[in-house]
Amino acid sequence: MLPWTRFDYSLDDYPFTSHVAWSLDVADLTSLSADIPRHTWQSDQSTPWHRLFYDGFMLWSATYAEFVHEVIAPHVGEPFYYQRVPTFRVHLPDNVAVGEFHTDAVYNHPSGEVTFWTPLTPAYDSCSVWIADDDDELHVVNANPGEVIEFSAVTRRHGNKLNVTGQSRVSFDFRCLPARLLPKADESRTKHTRMRFIPGEYYALEKVTV
Repeated sequence: MLPWTRFDYSLDDYPFTSHVAWSLDVADLTSLSADIPRHTWQSDQSTPWHRLFYDGFMLWSATYAEFVHEVIAPHVGEPFYYQRVPTFRVHLPDNVAVGEFHTDAVYNHPSGEVTFWTPLTPAYDSCSVWIADDDDELHVVNANPGEVIEFSAVTRRHGNKLNVTGQSRVSFDFRCLPARLLPKADESRTKHTRMRFIPGEYYALEKVTV
């Protein structure tokens, strides 16, 4: 059995690829390119396009919130908090999107989080995410815009390989945590943004009811 589940959503209702292309001021997300050193975990959030993504996010944040409430909530199945701002990924040719194979637990994420990975361009072979099964064997995720991949990034090793497809893969991902598992008085912080895993910082302020 593959270590993830897959489900679809409507690109007409949630045109994330178009929103992000507009934010980055490009017509084709797969054409992104830059001659930069291979990323490490310290640098993989610092491409020329990351600031454009996060600056532009506020213009479609309401669509993202609706997506979480309408599409994601049934898959969580209980009251939960969700990542306030999704994490942007760019997997450039001859580079990686994340600096290392890892579990999110190593990056201080709380137990019980569920990750939803959302490709904005075709993701396949060396330009996609690889996720480990129960025997720690890696499997490639082949997915397209309009699909969401759900898996436990906290417990399953995942990452990507050097992209030799000649095209960029662009995606975002976000995490949901059942409200009953919200850490109490936890001062753990994210590696990149140094936000605490609490409502109003890493998570949206209000929980989603199902």
